Amino acid sequence: MAVLRRLSVAAVTASLAVGVFSGTASAGSYNGVCESSNGGEVCLYDASNTTGRVYDTLYSKPTYSGTYYGTNVGIDNTVNSTWNRDPDTYVYFWQFANYSGLGLGQAGGTKENWGDLSEANSWSSHCFSSNSTCPY
Repeated sequence: MAVLRRLSVAAVTASLAVGVFSGTASAGSYNGVCESSNGGEVCLYDASNTTGRVYDTLYSKPTYSGTYYGTNVGIDNTVNSTWNRDPDTYVYFWQFANYSGLGLGQAGGTKENWGDLSEANSWSSHCFSSNSTCPY
């Protein structure tokens, strides 16, 4: 009986260790690094050609109330370019909060310079197509 308990404890310990260590390789939302592991992030930049200050997130955002990483600069209505690091999922950007107004999509794994659009700098929300609340 003692042998079975030791094996059970060892098995649980090993499975916990695997879970902890596999979690460290995943993308980290809002850490200042645009990552693609385990699904991927969307990264918002205040300059063209995916340069300048960055806001990185794994999640759909119904409103841009945050700031670029490490700054006090708000992201609402300041986004010039984006990078969809999720290789398989579209992300949609919206002119207004709560996925309203003009909405434009971006394919997985692509970069987009929105500076040529009259709507440049007017993004206020985004959602991944895999999100059930996304209008698309």
